[in-house]
Amino acid sequence: MRFPKNMKRFYQSVLIAVTLCVVDFAYAEEGVMGQAPRASTLKEAIEKAVTSNPEVQARYHNYLFSQQDTTIARAALLPHLDVDTTYRRQEKIGPNIDNTNIPERQTQLVLRQLLFDGFASSGEVNRLGHASRVRYYELLSAMENTALEVVKAYIDIQRYRQLVDYAKDNYVVHKQLFERIEERVTAGVARRVDLEQASGRLALAEANLLTETTNLHDVQARYQRLVGELPPEDLPAVDFYNLGVSPNINEALQLAYTKNPDLLSTIENIEATRQEVKNKRAKYSPRLDLEARTNLDTSKDGANSVSAADVLQLTLSFNLFNGFADMAGVEQTVDKLNNSLDSRDKACVDTRQTLVIAYNDTEQLKEQLIYRNQHQLSIEKAREAYRKQFDIGQRSLLDLLDTENEYFQARRTYTVTENDLYTAYARTYAAEGELLSQLGVTRKDIPDIGRPDYLQTENVCEVLAPIPLKIDKPAIVAQAKPLSDTLVSLAAIAKQSAALQQAKPADASPAIVKPAPVVKFSEDDLITSRAHDWAAAWEQKDVDAYLKFYAEDFVPENKLSHNAWVEQRKQRISKPSKIKIMLRNMKVTIDGDKASVEFTQLYSVPGYSDNVTKELKLEKLNNVWVIVHELVK
Repeated sequence: MRFPKNMKRFYQSVLIAVTLCVVDFAYAEEGVMGQAPRASTLKEAIEKAVTSNPEVQARYHNYLFSQQDTTIARAALLPHLDVDTTYRRQEKIGPNIDNTNIPERQTQLVLRQLLFDGFASSGEVNRLGHASRVRYYELLSAMENTALEVVKAYIDIQRYRQLVDYAKDNYVVHKQLFERIEERVTAGVARRVDLEQASGRLALAEANLLTETTNLHDVQARYQRLVGELPPEDLPAVDFYNLGVSPNINEALQLAYTKNPDLLSTIENIEATRQEVKNKRAKYSPRLDLEARTNLDTSKDGANSVSAADVLQLTLSFNLFNGFADMAGVEQTVDKLNNSLDSRDKACVDTRQTLVIAYNDTEQLKEQLIYRNQHQLSIEKAREAYRKQFDIGQRSLLDLLDTENEYFQARRTYTVTENDLYTAYARTYAAEGELLSQLGVTRKDIPDIGRPDYLQTENVCEVLAPIPLKIDKPAIVAQAKPLSDTLVSLAAIAKQSAALQQAKPADASPAIVKPAPVVKFSEDDLITSRAHDWAAAWEQKDVDAYLKFYAEDFVPENKLSHNAWVEQRKQRISKPSKIKIMLRNMKVTIDGDKASVEFTQLYSVPGYSDNVTKELKLEKLNNVWVIVHELVK
């Protein structure tokens, strides 16, 4: 069909305009439909990270790459079909000899099939299959680690957003206090030093606010690196910790040993290396190939030449010597196998350490959170009381500033502990290889390869964890030195001071300043203090100070000579073990220059402890009480 010249240009213009509209609409649709929605929950953020994070994607493509290696290796077991074409130019040997029966061009169809090579080719397929599984578990490990990093960043954003709010409140309070003090100083009812204190605390509040905002900025950048986008303004609270963890650490370890991808990848690597050792040893076996040939060309005169005949042949090759290269290859691969076994053992202990620490953190932080909350509530009540007392002049400005700062720190510490607890749960799940499954996150383009029998780890990794340290608080209080013993000297001073005040004459002139009376301790107090000092020197391993508590003619109960006893005591006290000694229920008896003190002695060293009743007999020599006899009852 032919158009007039002007009509043709008109229709071309209309066609171009319509095409541009369609293209613009398509781009607009692509912009709306192609843009993935922003992640608004923790699960969505992790799903986005494990499918788009560059590190995870690199491991994913390594896995796909390894699968093709297996396909390539399997090709060695299949027949090979080739077409071989040769062209030759051959001169006659003599004038009377005709060699036209030899074709100038010869095309052959060749079929080759490997029959036996010591199982090297089939072994290589098996080896690369295990190597592919290594890449698979490395991919799972990268996904678990990335998910853990996203969880940490997500929780840290919630943490620092809350801390920024606390820092803002703290800054506002200090700013208001500073302005109130400034008004008082201007009015002349407050000291300028108070203003300096308020100014210093205000500067500290400003620095705290700047620190928290910087931390929030940095963690947002970390979240963006992991997820590929900035976090939304509103992040829902995490709730995965409500699922709980294994009831005890040994069950948690058993779960980790069966699912931790880092450990499973090392076991797969062992299997791949074992197969590689077999492949190296296959070179000591002969190789047998089947080959079939048929010529597709004929000679010039139309008759088949001898070389053009169909051929079926078996080829056996056996290397006898190649400079010890095969032997060195086997030894090298055996060393590689030993290295892979070491890597597996390291993965066992690393997995155990990571899980044990994370699991213990969940237990400790749960209890710690109770005390942090109690501290926060108590400081909040004290803060309100201090404010009211400051308004009526019963509290100083320094008291008020201290309680404001402590309140800020208490709220901050509680929030940090709470978020640390959530992170500890995530670390525990990740060490068990269960974080993605606990969060319900999957990646559809990754198959489930199952679990072969050789991945059993029950007898490989030790299911034994250190016992968490439990503090017996009542026992600590019971074993502590009573305040009555440590403050006996203060009690004596107070007692004598009260007696002197009562003995003061009623008509004494207050204008006369008398020298302070000399305080004298009772002999009971001196002997009690002497016994405690003796125990302290023993506990601190100060042998010289310890021996000075004894008389020069002291004879021990075991009938040793004094010199032999001194050497024995030096040897025992100087041992590296730590000594703990406590004296309880002390009873002092004095008879002139002789005295005795009876007490309960609690003695302990690592691996041994005892509780005995002991009596020290003392004599006053040169106005100093020394031990002349020591008796264990």
